[in-house]
Amino acid sequence: MNMKAHKLFYLITFIQFFMLEITGTTLILYILSKGYSLQSANNLLIVLFISILLLEIPTGVIADRFGRKLSVILGYICYFIYLLLFVLTKDLSLLIIAQIFGALATCLKSGALESWVVDHSDQPLEDIFSKSNSIMYIAGFFCGLLGAFLASIHFNLPWIISIICCVTLIILSSIYMKENNKGTQEIISNGNSEKKSIKTIINNSITIVLSNKSLWIIFIVGIFISFSNSAANTFQQPRFVGLSEHGVWIFGVIKTIYSLFMSMGSLLIKKLSKHYNDKTVMILSLYMLGVWLILSGLFDQFYLVLVTFLIYEMGRGMYPTAKQIYLNKRIPSEYRATILSLDSAIAQIGMCLGLFITGLISKNFTDLSASQLPIRNLMDNLWSCSFTTYTYSQI
Repeated sequence: MNMKAHKLFYLITFIQFFMLEITGTTLILYILSKGYSLQSANNLLIVLFISILLLEIPTGVIADRFGRKLSVILGYICYFIYLLLFVLTKDLSLLIIAQIFGALATCLKSGALESWVVDHSDQPLEDIFSKSNSIMYIAGFFCGLLGAFLASIHFNLPWIISIICCVTLIILSSIYMKENNKGTQEIISNGNSEKKSIKTIINNSITIVLSNKSLWIIFIVGIFISFSNSAANTFQQPRFVGLSEHGVWIFGVIKTIYSLFMSMGSLLIKKLSKHYNDKTVMILSLYMLGVWLILSGLFDQFYLVLVTFLIYEMGRGMYPTAKQIYLNKRIPSEYRATILSLDSAIAQIGMCLGLFITGLISKNFTDLSASQLPIRNLMDNLWSCSFTTYTYSQI
């Protein structure tokens, strides 16, 4: 049975995000339950993002050189290994190895899956990415509550569901993903087809980025976005659970509401794109991120923090969609996966820096009764990063 590329992409996107978020809902709390501090959890995240930084470009080249389908399938296999290791061990060294496999999985499937649908679908990019991201966040609506509920029974249960999702994705991508030669690198010489070398693909991709001002500005902006988001992503689980005093289940409810706001943000991009150009839409999404993240750090009451975070999450739904549309309109198909991987690799620089700083600040945060003041101060101090992000976007 044949399935249209964009419909398969929507299905894979739903299952993939469900797989990620059902464990991500309580990931930090899961690591804490293994006997580690928040600083140790932060260090594990640093391992993940440094690994992504180092692996993104080589894996992007694999997709452009050998095909998007192969890269996607290998990515899901690596994620399966990551899930098994996290479930089966409390040993820090094995958890580090698991993070490396998780990073490899992220790198192999990220740019490849996006490149595949752009190459194989005739739908407008605005429709593809706004719908796929909205569908993705709807998956978060279901797995937010489910992940927290299952974790409250036993922390391993969400991971078992995630393993089932991962196996499903391996089967789906193996059977239904069809691939033409549009995304593979070939030179036609004397009537013969010859594959370009990996070095040539990397060099050509870098040249394209450096020669296109709009691309490298977005890459720089991505560093500041990743840096400013790192504290929010690290601290939101223990912060909300600590402020509410309702237990782990409350964050499942919050994550569910997050998903609705992120979905609204993604759909809002589609509407904005009808009236504004992609640069203006990108700037609006940056404003939504920066302003509301700063405000969330000024409050220490549960409901005030929740409201500001909900609007911030709408911005988090807007930004990826706006960025995908902006970049894919400016990237040649034959170098798409490599350039998208380069963008992701550069963004990891900001994430690693942000996690390193949050790790230093949170070294004494070992349980939910610890002081929230360092977290709030960090949120406030991210104003300069958000402002710099906006400044760069104006160039």
